[in-house]
Amino acid sequence: MAPRNLNAFHGSKVRLAAPCPEDCMRLARYTDNYEYLRNLDTDIAVPLTPDETGSSAVRRDNGFEFALRTLEDNRFIGFTALYRIEWNNRSARLAIGIGEDKDRGQGYGSDALALIIRYGFHELNLNRIALEVIEYNEAARRAYLKAGFREEGRQRSAVLRDGTQYDLISMSILAEEWAARTGLPLSFQSTSTSAKQKSEYAASTLPAAAASDQPRIGVGAVILNERNEVLLVWRNRQPEQYTWSIPGGKVDPYESLETAVIREIKEEVDLDITIDQLLCTAETIRPEREEHWISVLYSARKIRGIARNLEEGGAIGEIGWFPLHDLPSPLACFAVPALEAAKRLYMD
Repeated sequence: MAPRNLNAFHGSKVRLAAPCPEDCMRLARYTDNYEYLRNLDTDIAVPLTPDETGSSAVRRDNGFEFALRTLEDNRFIGFTALYRIEWNNRSARLAIGIGEDKDRGQGYGSDALALIIRYGFHELNLNRIALEVIEYNEAARRAYLKAGFREEGRQRSAVLRDGTQYDLISMSILAEEWAARTGLPLSFQSTSTSAKQKSEYAASTLPAAAASDQPRIGVGAVILNERNEVLLVWRNRQPEQYTWSIPGGKVDPYESLETAVIREIKEEVDLDITIDQLLCTAETIRPEREEHWISVLYSARKIRGIARNLEEGGAIGEIGWFPLHDLPSPLACFAVPALEAAKRLYMD
């Protein structure tokens, strides 16, 4: 049987290309940008020469580096690499850098991530790809979460910048997780992914709303603070308009459930959370509104941040912390079973 025709070098916006001498000169110019270096690495920020930015160092580190070029005009915009490859463990580390401010936020980085991850799992037959990101680089962390990476832990106060210490976040993605998200086959069978991980990733690949008569998948979290108070938001829009609700939202295509709830909480109320456990699921069916939601609801703890409304356009109004035994009304339908489960868990 002929292999599937997948061009691992071409995405929707960028392609992976061999670095050339001119690229090394451009990479060296990028290192004149202080903020670029401080987001890229934890080392001392110092400009580099073209020789120091070349791919030879990556090759010596048992890795592969690619130049990133736009498909539209073949313009060099940065690099990505898989390095420190341990063939016996089938693992590698990932690095990526987009050099110019104007090229960030254009989808180039997400497309490049998808390409280099696919290259690692399909061409190199890796089982694990890992990376580290400094906690203040929130844009990069969100991009990695969206690509399917999961937080594994934090090296506390590992980075010192301008008198402030920051955590270094360790993240990774496994081959089976990636295959479940993309629907692409693997050439081997990993035994490391749990049944729970498999079910979550399989659920995350369902279309969020391919048609109005198909169920949508949502996530939410009962977030407790140190006083065992729960965070609620007032919803000004459908679904669940004019009710108090736990924070959450819909699962994006190719996004795992836990990744979705962490992302939604950050985007809606600016909190970093850690998930304690799955509380319950809830189903809301309203044919008259063409609504059918299946919600997966978790208990979570705040680990960082001050709750504030980040939704634009008035989607949510007031937010507040409420004792579990004295909740406001009316409550969103899908939130009720989660709050009742939290009461049994934390009050009984």
